[in-house]
Amino acid sequence: MTTYPISTDKLQPWHHYKRPFVKDLAFALACPDVLKQWISADPNLVSAQISVHKPEFWLTHYQNYADRLQQLDRSNEYQHLTRYLMSRPSPYRLGFHFEGLIHFWLEDGFQLGLHPYEVIAHNVQLYNGMQTTGELDFILRNHDTNEVEHWELAIKFYLGSAPYDNFANWVGINARDTLQRKLIHMQTKPFRSVWIDLDFYEKIKIDKRYVVMKGRFFKEADSIAPNPEWLNDEFPTHLWYPINKRSDFEALDMPELRPAHYIEWLTHRPFYDAEFLRQNMVTNLDPRLNKEELRRRRHRLSQWPYVPLELEDIDTNLYLNKGNPVVLVRTT
Repeated sequence: MTTYPISTDKLQPWHHYKRPFVKDLAFALACPDVLKQWISADPNLVSAQISVHKPEFWLTHYQNYADRLQQLDRSNEYQHLTRYLMSRPSPYRLGFHFEGLIHFWLEDGFQLGLHPYEVIAHNVQLYNGMQTTGELDFILRNHDTNEVEHWELAIKFYLGSAPYDNFANWVGINARDTLQRKLIHMQTKPFRSVWIDLDFYEKIKIDKRYVVMKGRFFKEADSIAPNPEWLNDEFPTHLWYPINKRSDFEALDMPELRPAHYIEWLTHRPFYDAEFLRQNMVTNLDPRLNKEELRRRRHRLSQWPYVPLELEDIDTNLYLNKGNPVVLVRTT
């Protein structure tokens, strides 16, 4: 088996792949969970035991799947991955995209004998009478233990404010989305299930429950507060910067800063970088256009987007500086 860089590598292994969805798939596997172990965001809540996979679990499965990732990255097998992801509902929404990546690995890896997890069902609807109350992401048969496992997935990108140990201080771009609310929702909704009804089973008992929460967290740029004890050391963490006035923006000193495309919350797409466009002289334009129009469009693409950025271009969102994620928070 070929050995590839692992998640403790500062370079992070998903950067070593070229094709976008392969990079995303490597990220979905190699990125560790947010939490070292399950911690209830509300001590008054009672539920069945919830577990979290150790970073070594994901490292092992990334390494076991690394040869397959290389095959997907270097051959026409990539079309299989692309068709699979694009055939799913809402493939451009990050949550659904992440679920599709894990689903592909579960099915593909099981067929190849690379892991013991067989998908029994996914997106299992929960009912109270005739009313739908929620759904379970994945019901799996672990053939190593012969146990039924429920995996509940989440891909999250939170901005933290000190003190970082408080779950409520990790907030999404949508301020209503907090880590505290997400954990409480998972514990009080999907993880409350003990028995479930499936079409081809009379009833099935869930033996183990796992939260699979990955993504990226962003800390205040000027904060010296330590990371929370519950955060995995290898989990991707970056910085966010408040932008109140022009001097704040100029102090960033990031001349290659550009807005990120939505999918780049997961992984960097270098073909959107202005330098890549300039060097490669974009040619995937309609060849029937006259030479002057082709030249004009290539020049416009090579300057995308707003290089260099101005203060007026900034809003609260994800940006990339030489491929590194940063979040700018526009406060005025």
